[in-house]
Amino acid sequence: MDRILNFITVHWRLLLAWLGLALLAYVLLFRGLTTLIPNYAPLEQASQQQSISLRTIYNNPVDAPYKSLVWIGHKMGHQSIAVTRIAAALIAATFALLFYWVAVHWYSKQVALLATILFVSSSGYLHFGRIGAAFILQMATIVLIACTFLLRKAKKERLMSYAIAAIFALCLYIPGMIWFELIGIVLMHRRILGIFRQLGANHSALLVLTGVIITIPLVIGAVRSPNVLLTVLGLPTSLPSLQLLFDNAMHLGSSVIFKGYWPPEYWLYGAPLLSAGEIILFIAGFILLFSRPRIRGNYLLFGMLAVSSVLIVLGGSAAMAMIIPLIYLTIAGGIYYLLDQWLRVFPKNPLARLAGMALLVVLVGSSTLYHIKAYYTAWPNAPETKAVYTINKPS
Repeated sequence: MDRILNFITVHWRLLLAWLGLALLAYVLLFRGLTTLIPNYAPLEQASQQQSISLRTIYNNPVDAPYKSLVWIGHKMGHQSIAVTRIAAALIAATFALLFYWVAVHWYSKQVALLATILFVSSSGYLHFGRIGAAFILQMATIVLIACTFLLRKAKKERLMSYAIAAIFALCLYIPGMIWFELIGIVLMHRRILGIFRQLGANHSALLVLTGVIITIPLVIGAVRSPNVLLTVLGLPTSLPSLQLLFDNAMHLGSSVIFKGYWPPEYWLYGAPLLSAGEIILFIAGFILLFSRPRIRGNYLLFGMLAVSSVLIVLGGSAAMAMIIPLIYLTIAGGIYYLLDQWLRVFPKNPLARLAGMALLVVLVGSSTLYHIKAYYTAWPNAPETKAVYTINKPS
């Protein structure tokens, strides 16, 4: 008992922070998860059917990590379609923690906190994090970025290498992730080769074998059906026309800053991804990417933004969820850039420093309120949304 009390006394701030995070995760992701929209979309029913058994997952292994989580829920006795939403929310909570961790290592705790608040309260995060579909897995772009930081900073290289090999292999099951892995490998190839040299021949072979074993069901599925391979690559089954590519590119740009063009089952009809304040921060973040290209992996972020945009424009299996963490990491850069420029102008004036931070807090707060109202109030009451959610909730 004394040890427990001493631990609480020493680490009370950390415990309070984790309690706050748990409360925030519950409010944003789990509260009203099955009651905000009383019915289910056909997409969610399909997710349940595709995860009904291990044989079903094996026959179509795309998005296997999400399907396996839904299958575990079924095995625990939860047969409702609601399990698909709970699985997505659990994955979304994990990605939120990773986003904060990446932003802390990329910028600072203050910037990471503000950027994470924007990210977890954004319409894009809430829509994909609370719908019972595997789209949330495509936010694993943040997982791959976190792996690059682990490659740079981890001290126990043997254990870290096996963990990253397993993560990379699992991410191959997610549409489009293979391209982001290739970007990371190209940018980190010297570090990766150095790790292989330190591990030695035996552990290097075992490391490769670990990845191969994990991907065996995916390889078999790709050999059995070319559509599985195209889906994993994030490519369409047929080459789109130039007119369609142009339209998709215009729709992508419009969906970020002006008007959304995504299905109402997981998007507020006509709403853009970003608020007016976030657009300003995104532009500032882009300026940072170009003005300081060699700082803190800016090449990695720019390359991933470009590839995700191309995959979405091609109209294959890539969803808007893929680009959302990347956009909000760019916004984190915008917060860092604007704050840095402000402090350069007022390096020693405490009132000016406080005013600059207060303006950012107001900007973040207004954007947060906008997205929460858009998701929790506007989306469930929109006629387009009600028309899609037609499957009655099981009694």
